Amino acid sequence: MRMADWLSYTDIEQLKSMNRYYGFDQETKHSKYELIRVLLQTIGNECFVHKNYDELEQDAKRFTQLIILDTSLSFTMEELRAKASIAGSAKPQALIRDTIKRGWLFPGYTHQTQYLFHVPHDVRKHLLSRLATSYRQSPHICKYTPAIYRDESHLLHVDFIQFLHFIKTEVVKTTHSGAIYKNQQKQLFAQFQIEEEVITKRGPRFGFGRRYHEYPDRFSFIYDYAYYGGYIRENLDGSLGLTEAGNGKLHENEEENLKAMYRFWIRLYRKPIQQLPMVIRWIGLLGYPDWIEQESVWLAVKNWLTPYFYLNHEALFQKVIKMLLHLGVIKVGIEDEITYLTLTQSGQKWMQGVSAFREREIEDHFIQQNLKQEK
Repeated sequence: MRMADWLSYTDIEQLKSMNRYYGFDQETKHSKYELIRVLLQTIGNECFVHKNYDELEQDAKRFTQLIILDTSLSFTMEELRAKASIAGSAKPQALIRDTIKRGWLFPGYTHQTQYLFHVPHDVRKHLLSRLATSYRQSPHICKYTPAIYRDESHLLHVDFIQFLHFIKTEVVKTTHSGAIYKNQQKQLFAQFQIEEEVITKRGPRFGFGRRYHEYPDRFSFIYDYAYYGGYIRENLDGSLGLTEAGNGKLHENEEENLKAMYRFWIRLYRKPIQQLPMVIRWIGLLGYPDWIEQESVWLAVKNWLTPYFYLNHEALFQKVIKMLLHLGVIKVGIEDEITYLTLTQSGQKWMQGVSAFREREIEDHFIQQNLKQEK
């Protein structure tokens, strides 16, 4: 609902509280209608909302981003407190209370929704506009397709199916640690649309999947998706086999499988990248409809990234970009030696249809083997 609708359901004491928060004169306003009229004339204005956002303290800005970029229709008080804590607020309850007085959050008005909080549609739209214009300035936007660009749409699905076919038609043997022998890895990778190199150097590789320490990033993800979904099995005799579910997967709709892979990736990478949903939503906000400099996206998301053991902020960002490219969510291009990115058609749909905030982290036991291997 729009702000006007929410205000009409708000009781008069709350309306007076909002008027006081903004310093509006209430002496001549005795009716609910008058209180609403004054609020709509000011806080319902897009420029006024932009100005209010710009004047917020840093923790309030981060909290606002957390509720605006989260596409959930409503939030519980517990969820709001968690977001206030993530935002770095020393007084989360006061921060939430001020956001309500500001008219950017409203409690439900029915028996079923009275303990849920909602962001008015027009307020969300105004604030998203403000966030986008902070980084989508004309010098950083490319309105045409760059001279060189890379689009891997659908290719992850193609190579996933190729992997299942490979297991179905070949005898795939594994080492004592459970990895496919390197010669057979090379044979498999040569059949992929996007070829990767076999890992030969030992270094710190953990946290991004069950077999991340054994395989390069893209194939590690394909393997983990296949194993987690029950499409392949690791036999006791040191071989890999295709399950009945995996055989059925060979004929599944491509679009649905890619969407499922995107959701699985969020769950898998949320563990090492705690604020991955915020990073994804920022990329979705800035990466459409035009191409935007990758550097501008980096500036928007870097404060939402925390170093993960052997990887710093920028390395994590590059890993996210790399996997979103593999997943077919974004395209990456180069024009005049500047790197740009934009959402693909599938990326646009998935960003709108999948709430990264609602995707739970993958279960601990799934990647424990990886961690044990590195110890």
